[in-house]
Amino acid sequence: MKWWRAPFKAVDGESCSNTLRLVNNLSEAGFKVGRLVGPRGSKGTGLQPGDFVIGVEDHYSERLINNLGEEYGVELKPLKTFDPETVVTVRSPLIGVYSGEGAGPYYTQDMVEALEEMGFRKVSLLTGPLTPGDLSSLDALIFGGGDSFQILSSMKPEEARLIRQFVESGGVYIGVCAGAMLPVKPVNILGAAYGLLEAWEELQVVECEILSDSVSEPRWPVFSSRRLGEVLRTYPVKGLVKSKIVKRGLLTLGYREEVTMLHTGPLIKAKDPKQVFGVIGSVSESAEYGLPCENAVEKAQGASSIIMVEHGSGKIVLFTSHVESIETPAVHGLLGNALFLKTYGDGEKRFSQHVEEIKTEDFTAASESCRVLKLVKDAASKVVEQVENVIPGLYASQLVQEAAQLRMLKQAINRIVARESVVLESMEEALKAVTVLQELRRKGFANTQIEILSNSLAEWSYVVGKARKALPPLLEKIVETQELMADLSTVMVSSDRSDVEKRFATVWNALAGCRARFEKGVPASPGVVSPLASLLINFTDSLEKMRLLRRILTYLKQP
Repeated sequence: MKWWRAPFKAVDGESCSNTLRLVNNLSEAGFKVGRLVGPRGSKGTGLQPGDFVIGVEDHYSERLINNLGEEYGVELKPLKTFDPETVVTVRSPLIGVYSGEGAGPYYTQDMVEALEEMGFRKVSLLTGPLTPGDLSSLDALIFGGGDSFQILSSMKPEEARLIRQFVESGGVYIGVCAGAMLPVKPVNILGAAYGLLEAWEELQVVECEILSDSVSEPRWPVFSSRRLGEVLRTYPVKGLVKSKIVKRGLLTLGYREEVTMLHTGPLIKAKDPKQVFGVIGSVSESAEYGLPCENAVEKAQGASSIIMVEHGSGKIVLFTSHVESIETPAVHGLLGNALFLKTYGDGEKRFSQHVEEIKTEDFTAASESCRVLKLVKDAASKVVEQVENVIPGLYASQLVQEAAQLRMLKQAINRIVARESVVLESMEEALKAVTVLQELRRKGFANTQIEILSNSLAEWSYVVGKARKALPPLLEKIVETQELMADLSTVMVSSDRSDVEKRFATVWNALAGCRARFEKGVPASPGVVSPLASLLINFTDSLEKMRLLRRILTYLKQP
């Protein structure tokens, strides 16, 4: 086996996703991947803490690793004097992303795309209510941007208890922006916004000072977290900030000094400085303020931006700023570091069903899914047009928050349906994979990558079956939503604000989903955005894995 160095060093303003995508893909493809997590063993190797190492079996041509380095834009160098015992093995984690009530669909889509850009494709979207089955197999659970108050008000205490137990048993909780507020203790504004929240008591773990809550009635409502009666509760800062790395460790591997982050949420300060890995050092000139500038900057400077707390056998990682934002690609690696925390030294978790031929009905089902998905895209595009027409009316009705929600939802839908071609591409790739497998078996080849390609075909077959059942009902729901949008347009012209708010809630629940509220006659709905995004995530995972494995196997030497 030969070992290669894959350097990982974050540079502010530049993407660091390529290295992570390469090592995740190779880990998924069955190659040995490790990481240098400390200075031990780096002497004479050129390795720096945070760098990855990749082990390639001798039965592959060296052109494989050279060509992969070129394709991914990663400078891979051979390690001639290297002891594998000096690095910690790492695997690609299994990830759950909360996408239920209170999660912002736009932020969720940002998160999914950032994860895929880094090669983290084992992603489940969890619409809730959360169950033990949702969390039992996960390595990491992400709560991203949205409305932390709405998340907690909709969450049952037993769900919050499951999250806490998930961490206590070794899982990693990652909170971003709104998600960072869920484990924070205490948050006084919750009492004003919603009264007592039972779910909150189950999650309060991280002792923090809430810097955003010291102004009871802000007069500068640039943007808000929640309307309390007629008062807008504002955040001090919205915009780009410089976050200073103040502590080294697994969470900040590859990072030095300052990085730019997008901040759109509250400001907090961990009471235990040992838990702080990053603090806000400065605020950009383009930032908006919910307080007078001098007060906002004063509050922001020194606020905790990166926090990690050990709880039980697991970890809670809080990013108060957005580590998934497309505006700040350099900090995506911080999210990647957090996702790897559970998997260091851990064994692989793989699907174990082998397939060398795909049934004709699988391709028939995939073709039908392509047809229905095209109809879904067309219907969703019509909904997007309706949303564009409705937004001005919502602003005119002074429903500013609702208009902003629909605008962001529209953007998320556009980004999701733009991936329509992935089903057809995966079907074409599955055909190629079958041909490659049959040829390799005929020639007597047998290795890990061949087995994993066979597994990948089985995974693809499963996803096709799931899509065949799920897509027609999704199409029906989107068509029904067109009628709901038409009703909303009519109500905005002829009814008062309360009626408009009710119709808006109906539209939002149909698209984004909601929890059941039986006392109000509202049934539970997963919406259409998360289920559709989940299917396309599954197809993307199958496509990328089959494509990479098929290409890797072309570099096999003759047995």
